[in-house]
Amino acid sequence: MHVSNLGWPVLIALGASVSQGDEVKLSTTAETYVRLADAFRGRPAVMFYEDRASTTLNQELKDRLFAVGKEKGLLDAVSIVAIANVSAYDWVPARQFVIAAVKDTEKKIGVPVYLDWTGVMTQQPWSLKGNSSTVVLVDRSGAVRYAKQGALKSADVEEVLGLLGTLIAE
Repeated sequence: MHVSNLGWPVLIALGASVSQGDEVKLSTTAETYVRLADAFRGRPAVMFYEDRASTTLNQELKDRLFAVGKEKGLLDAVSIVAIANVSAYDWVPARQFVIAAVKDTEKKIGVPVYLDWTGVMTQQPWSLKGNSSTVVLVDRSGAVRYAKQGALKSADVEEVLGLLGTLIAE
């Protein structure tokens, strides 16, 4: 279990509950809104929060998650919560271009991508850094079990996969 270089106040302490962020609402590419807590759906989840320039920082983890999940038949046992920090593009016509590009990404990866138009994830209670990639692992009760900002090293990827395996088995 690991939290580093985050400076998060209350929510992103190990064991803190995602439900503390119940009021956080994010947009879908269909331009409807969802509560972040509902995206976790009572099962272990890996959340990625990234801006456009950071989407490849943790590609190794993304690739390994899919490969291991497919190999072991666990793709439905875990929620992947992908959130794009698109606050820099909340103006016309950029907004429509962003939605179109994210829809294409959703089709390619098979995972919904939630859109943070207002930077709500950079505010309390989450207080994530808007110009990086952040990985957060949440257990089925909604407690944060791992969080790290920036590019994960191979050892970090192994730690996340190991912890995720434990959480699936619980």
